[in-house]
Amino acid sequence: MDISADRRLILVHDQGGTFGPLTDLRRACDLRCGAWTIAERLALRCAADTTTVVHARLLSLGVLENLAPGERRFRRDGTFLAARLAAGADEQGARTALETPPTDAERGFDADIAAAPWDLTTRLGTTLTEDLPLLAKSAAYGSCVARALRPDEGQSFGAHPILIDPTASIGPLCVIDASKGAVVIAKGVTIRPLSVLVGPCVVCEGTTVGERALLKGSTAIGPHCRAGGEIGGTIFQGYSNKSHDGHLGDSFVGEWVNIGAGSDNSNLLNTYGEVIVRLEADGGLLRTGRQFWGSVIGDHAKLAIGTRLMTGTTIGTGAMIASSKPPAALVPRFAWVTDSADGPKSFRIDKFLETARAVMSRRQVELTADYEARLRALHAAAAVGS
Repeated sequence: MDISADRRLILVHDQGGTFGPLTDLRRACDLRCGAWTIAERLALRCAADTTTVVHARLLSLGVLENLAPGERRFRRDGTFLAARLAAGADEQGARTALETPPTDAERGFDADIAAAPWDLTTRLGTTLTEDLPLLAKSAAYGSCVARALRPDEGQSFGAHPILIDPTASIGPLCVIDASKGAVVIAKGVTIRPLSVLVGPCVVCEGTTVGERALLKGSTAIGPHCRAGGEIGGTIFQGYSNKSHDGHLGDSFVGEWVNIGAGSDNSNLLNTYGEVIVRLEADGGLLRTGRQFWGSVIGDHAKLAIGTRLMTGTTIGTGAMIASSKPPAALVPRFAWVTDSADGPKSFRIDKFLETARAVMSRRQVELTADYEARLRALHAAAAVGS
């Protein structure tokens, strides 16, 4: 196992889970699972005056409750979950905690560990409920106050919390439905007129929700996104655009994605059966265990207007789709998919990087030398595998 640490949190990476293109440019623990990424919320949950060793894909924060110094906790199947180090323990102490076989008493815990993208989306309601006590610790949410919408903003209802940052702009004629889950609106968010937000739902810092948008339950729109049309059961990692009408359901969208006007995806088979997907060309088929699953859309993917995605589609990092018919269920990384009779081609790396710089500069983000090197290596590997 690999270990990454800060002063109070040591994350244990077991290289498990399958996330396809979503982990091309980030670790699995850096995937968004609600108001924050997995790693961010674990760091917020761990006390500043202790050192806690935690499975890097742990979603169930309850496992960390009342964890005493020297105590370890394992799932019933023997998977390590968490340990609190005794005072003065170092990284070697963390390795000892990991490598010592668990006792029967230590193996008595149930916990959710993210193993695939759909584990993050379908758990979002529970995740957001666990996140609510942590909001005050975060700059993006610390100023949020519980309140109903004002008459000039629209109408709100439901028994779950509605938390809105004072810098957020809402309305008029918006609706917030918190009858089935909380709704959280972070600082700098703009909710344009006639929008409907259904909990559980979180809209992260600096995002704009367009006019007449419908954000259905179990949705998290990451920071600095543009969200429009109908979106439900979906997580946006951040910095992505779906500004226009069109449906996107039960999906996970990476960063720097642009989804053109009128694009739609299917998230339910005509047979109403379990959705089976392919996240990697050499990875085989995966059973999702879900009746509803839509798409994985990797970072920097571009979907032209009117794009249609069939149930269980995976779009690779850097792919560009501009075809009148639905693309294949697995679109390779950096594929250039059009109606050309020559079939799919590869997005040239120089042209891709030129576009990436232009897109990122619109959010005042620099394409660094390290990030470019990672993209070039990913492109080269995709070319070899094509």
